[in-house]
Amino acid sequence: MPTKTDKKKRLVEAIETLTSEYDKYSQAAVKQLPALETKNNESLEKLLEVVLLRESLSQRTTNKAPASVKLRASIADVILLNDDFDRKLISANAAAAAEAS
Repeated sequence: MPTKTDKKKRLVEAIETLTSEYDKYSQAAVKQLPALETKNNESLEKLLEVVLLRESLSQRTTNKAPASVKLRASIADVILLNDDFDRKLISANAAAAAEAS
């Protein structure tokens, strides 16, 4: 069972990854992204919608949006961690259980 310190460390790592991916995407994008607010899930969900919309629009136009797979995964990871759901821990536990079977 992860401790509170483990959860906090995991969230800090996820926020660092998100910030890095956000910066890379912003530098490659023609239009700036909304401000990054890592503690606010509503803001993160809106950011995810913006990134998805840009990617969808770039499929239909000549203006190509930067690759966003890592950014979208990072946003989703932080949203889940803010809701106290660690997908990496659950995947690791499932893999360990499958290996033990």
